[in-house]
Amino acid sequence: MGMIGNYCKITPDQFHSLKTGQITVSEFLYSDNHVLEDDLLDIDKAWDCIHFVLTGKGMVDLVEPELEMSPMYQIIMGGQAISNEDIGYGSARYLTPKEVKACHQTIKSITEHDFKTRVTAEQLVEHQIYPLSDQVDEDFIPYAYEYFRDVQAFFEQANTEEKYMLLYIN
Repeated sequence: MGMIGNYCKITPDQFHSLKTGQITVSEFLYSDNHVLEDDLLDIDKAWDCIHFVLTGKGMVDLVEPELEMSPMYQIIMGGQAISNEDIGYGSARYLTPKEVKACHQTIKSITEHDFKTRVTAEQLVEHQIYPLSDQVDEDFIPYAYEYFRDVQAFFEQANTEEKYMLLYIN
């Protein structure tokens, strides 16, 4: 099992229902009546590696306040809590359509070469990138890149659809 990174595209009406507590986040995400399969993205355990490639920081690293506000940071670890409900590893967070657009613009042109040459497998271990901790795995960066391509496409769709984005780890 482990810590799995997830995204969910939501409409302004869905956002309002979640933000005002008309529906709980877990009911919204885990019941069959609220979310279309095309509005969900699971990036498995690649989330911390993708975050590290984009920011140079892992979840255990201290982060400067300026970095927290950047679109590169927002893509994985950003957003505002939509409620106090813990849905696995903390609250679901949201990005506004404007923030989704900024994130999309930031990552849309990152190529496979760019992604794979920003870090080494040894750096992932050095920075305790989940789930590697103390084992060097040369195959993890290509694995994470496949999920990053999905993230690029998902942010492009959300931007085109002018949707909010939920980010959560469960």
